[in-house]
Amino acid sequence: MKQILQRVSDFAYPAAGWFGLIMVFGVPWSHAFFYIGLVGMLACLLASPTYYRLLITVCQENIALLAILLFAYIAMGLLYTHAPMDLAIHDVKKYRKLLLIPVFLMLYRDSKWAYRLVVAYGCGALVLMMPTLLDGTGLARVLSLDLTRFANPSYNAQSLVYWRNHIVHGFHASMLFAICLLSTLQHRKLAWLFFAGAAICLTNVLFFINGRIALVTLLVVFLLMAISYTPSKSLRFGLITAVLATSVLAYQFSGKIHARVDSVMQETRTYVANPGVMTSGGARLHYWQMSLDIFAKAPVFGGGPGTFRENLVQPDNPLRAQTHKHAHNEYLTLLSQHGLVGLILFLLLVYQVHRQAGQHDPWLRGVVRFGLVIFLINAMTDSSLNNESEGWTFVLLACLANIRPASANTA
Repeated sequence: MKQILQRVSDFAYPAAGWFGLIMVFGVPWSHAFFYIGLVGMLACLLASPTYYRLLITVCQENIALLAILLFAYIAMGLLYTHAPMDLAIHDVKKYRKLLLIPVFLMLYRDSKWAYRLVVAYGCGALVLMMPTLLDGTGLARVLSLDLTRFANPSYNAQSLVYWRNHIVHGFHASMLFAICLLSTLQHRKLAWLFFAGAAICLTNVLFFINGRIALVTLLVVFLLMAISYTPSKSLRFGLITAVLATSVLAYQFSGKIHARVDSVMQETRTYVANPGVMTSGGARLHYWQMSLDIFAKAPVFGGGPGTFRENLVQPDNPLRAQTHKHAHNEYLTLLSQHGLVGLILFLLLVYQVHRQAGQHDPWLRGVVRFGLVIFLINAMTDSSLNNESEGWTFVLLACLANIRPASANTA
């Protein structure tokens, strides 16, 4: 019997890793690929009983332990929340992905998987951008391609965004942009290919989508690249100056970028004049104030899961007709519903991922750390860990941070 279990496990366990790649490929753009990969991965792991002990061992590692602890604390909020149980359970389920971090850490233990995971994610991000690129460059019309069936339902017929919305689209495009730039420095023979990939991502964000936070992430990535990978102080200063000057010129002479930046202030003024008017920025200001009010009532442990939605649907709330269930800010989502304890646990997890990133691989360290920067910036205007696509990308970053060379794992 033991031999049969061992043979089944030896077949199923490697297959789980490949199903995980399918899942990662689907993270940026496809629910179908994502769930095919997820179900296949979990089924193969269940069919690998001889590896169960490895999962228990992995759960004792710092990243896995903090992920489990954060989810357990969030779930504990079900015991004291005043929100209806269906709303509370909905919020808790959004953080179940944290429990997959130990599973990923178990499956992907050495660096050969790191490149496969990044390639799978990068291909997924490229597929995400492809319809927008075809539409934005006019190739869709030239090739007589009908892309309307892929259009995101959240936007009007003139939107060039497909598969996901502008925020998520910009998030993944920024991630791929950083990966391509880092790969340009790491793989000199293929530098032209990765540079072209970075240029495609840059063009996508600047000209074809309306996401505003993506502009910030690109600027920060440029500046951090100049600071981190330029050995000469004079050259570093020149690059930083050039990046900032280019940004100012783009704002002054590009009507699209100018309008995107100015829309932040316009929506803020509109909200101040009439809080009931629904705009992207105004809704966020309203949600953030709501979250701060909830936090002020229970600063240590928070109001519990579901309290944001419970407050939003109150009869006196001017935006009660909106369907949103989170604050569009991960920090405030955690603070309001799970208090200082929840936010601190999350930040400790982020710190541990940053600390362990690529200790034996400079390229992998850059991918994880720049990915974390993009994630943390995006989390200021979206509840990124609560959300699916961005949240699963964080799971991937946590996994990549824990990957070691094969020699380190067998030592």
